[in-house]
Amino acid sequence: MPRHDCYRKECNHIRSEFGSFLNRRHIPRFEGHTFCSEVCLRAYVKDEFVQRWHRMQQERNRRIPRPKLGAILMQTASISREQLEEAVRLQKLTREGRLGEWLLRLGFVEERQITVALAKQSGLPLIDLKNSEAKSDAVGMIPAQVAKCSNVVPVSYDDGQDALRVAVSGPVNFNLQQALRRMIGKGIATFIGDDSAIQALLASWYEPAALDLSKAPVFSSLEEFVEILRDIVSDAVNQKAANLQAELLEKYFWARLDIGSRSRHYFYRYLSTATQTEAAQPMADQEYAVASSGVW
Repeated sequence: MPRHDCYRKECNHIRSEFGSFLNRRHIPRFEGHTFCSEVCLRAYVKDEFVQRWHRMQQERNRRIPRPKLGAILMQTASISREQLEEAVRLQKLTREGRLGEWLLRLGFVEERQITVALAKQSGLPLIDLKNSEAKSDAVGMIPAQVAKCSNVVPVSYDDGQDALRVAVSGPVNFNLQQALRRMIGKGIATFIGDDSAIQALLASWYEPAALDLSKAPVFSSLEEFVEILRDIVSDAVNQKAANLQAELLEKYFWARLDIGSRSRHYFYRYLSTATQTEAAQPMADQEYAVASSGVW
């Protein structure tokens, strides 16, 4: 009968399949790791995500320097410094929108010029989404709320590279891409596409109700988050899930239970006073991208 060491380092128990059968309790693996009991699974998940929570709080203001979008547009789109300064002025005045959106709104650039500049800023290839058709195998890999929250649209699945092709509209959050890789258990090939095309594809490939983030449950404190974790672990045990996978980023918490041949997803939004304050303060020149943010 197979025997498994408990992954929780504070525990030295060994779980046997026969013991689990007698106990009538199926303990799911968490991110591929095996545990001897529900007690150890709960303790490990709580400790692990409390640590991730504190790391997230520490990294909220850590920024990754990037080439300035305005400087790139001045080189590639022939906008003048006066036009750039006008867009920045209006952005600061209204405290909303990205720099590219204001340049587009003022008629100083076309959307494709912004997309090309974002591709140059991130070092990622461009993709033309005008004639893209829904690929069920790709769309089904990313739940609607995650796609909407991340502003990412699945395009197709590359069997040869075992990777999901996705399109984003920058600035690119590489932490989020890593989270997507872990959650779907596949590689991610990222392309830069026009934002209007991405929004149109999200609206056509997913149900409108599923894209409404305002209806997603929220949490705003560590205590509330721990309660959510406790409930999800209980669901995983009660539904005899084979594996539990979860990701915590600044804007959301996403969990997946693998139950037989299907998966059940959980999606929560993180809202704090600091998050709401930052949302009202736009980046002046998209010069930086917050490393732990769920918004690109």
